[in-house]
Amino acid sequence: MKHFSFSFLAAGVALAAMIVSCGPKKLSDRQILELIYNSTGGPEWSEYDQDGWLVEEDLNDWHGVKVNEEGRVIELRLEEPKGIIPAEIGDLTELEKLYIYCKNSSSDGDPENPLPLSISKLSKLRKLELYCGGVSCQAPSLMEMPDLETLILTLDGAEYPEDIASRNLTTLRLCDFTGVLPAWIYEQPALEELYVYTSELKGGLAPEVGNLYNLTELHIDNSQFIGAVDAPDSDLPAAEIFDNLKSLKYLFLRRCSTSGVLPESIGDMPELKSMILCDLGLTGELPKQLGDLPKIETLEIYENELTGQIPPELFNATTLKQLWLQRNHLTGPLPKEIGNLVNLESIYIANNELSGTIPAEMSKCTKLGKGVFNDFSGNQFSPDIPAQVQAMERFSEFKF
Repeated sequence: MKHFSFSFLAAGVALAAMIVSCGPKKLSDRQILELIYNSTGGPEWSEYDQDGWLVEEDLNDWHGVKVNEEGRVIELRLEEPKGIIPAEIGDLTELEKLYIYCKNSSSDGDPENPLPLSISKLSKLRKLELYCGGVSCQAPSLMEMPDLETLILTLDGAEYPEDIASRNLTTLRLCDFTGVLPAWIYEQPALEELYVYTSELKGGLAPEVGNLYNLTELHIDNSQFIGAVDAPDSDLPAAEIFDNLKSLKYLFLRRCSTSGVLPESIGDMPELKSMILCDLGLTGELPKQLGDLPKIETLEIYENELTGQIPPELFNATTLKQLWLQRNHLTGPLPKEIGNLVNLESIYIANNELSGTIPAEMSKCTKLGKGVFNDFSGNQFSPDIPAQVQAMERFSEFKF
């Protein structure tokens, strides 16, 4: 009986070993790349994108592929895959950088989510960039990616990822998502660049944006080229932005609030080069502290509800190249101090309630006209324009 039991056990072990040996064999990184190529219309890729694929022995010679000393793939760029990317991409476990530009149509096999959710398995990723156009795509889970530093996702109509394992992000770009900005965005202490582009932003920008002390670029654009977009019924967290984010160089906010007032602290932004605040429902007056910005080159605060006069102190910002204040309710004259702006190339102050005579001192702005717009129309300016201004090189291009 013991001999029978031992024989039976040995047979079972042998059978189990046979099953394991006959099971699915794990593919090498090279085999996975070959599978990706053949599964996504590789022969139809451009000659540039096909360069080296399935031909060169060294994977480093394949376009968009980099490997480490052990021959494992650490970087992969797929710039025009067709149809559905195979799930085996999740077995490229040494990947540190992944870029996929996936633009499908309804004729490319299954039009639903050509991006496999197995991307979530790539736990060593430091940079992930996914573009999915033409079809709806689901964002992969980011909860197994603790080392992510750069995350760029363009997924039309998808919901924002619920959370992310990494708190090491320096660059975050989220395009074409819908809904409320998730809280984890404001929990990225190392974040330097935040870019959100959408046509359906709910809840606006939270005051917690002020926690992102290291931001150098903040770009929130709730708009679209065709059709109307409703701004979220919320207040712009202006104090948190201008009081806390002292490292900002570039600030772009459009239609992400319906109310707000610009604080005096707006002038205490030592690195700011460009500030564009469009259609935010801003009220009150232009702070005179705008003239304290030492590096400002582009200042655009337009399509708001600003009132009062243009403060003469604004023109202390002699680094200005572009000044756009159109479509507000500004009153009073254009200050003669505009002559201080010797670097000014474009001024757009149309459709306000400005009055008086265009100051002769504007003739000192010898670069004016190099920019796209130079528009003074839609105001109550006197038609008597000083001879010095009329003698300016590009005066014929100005619109009054």
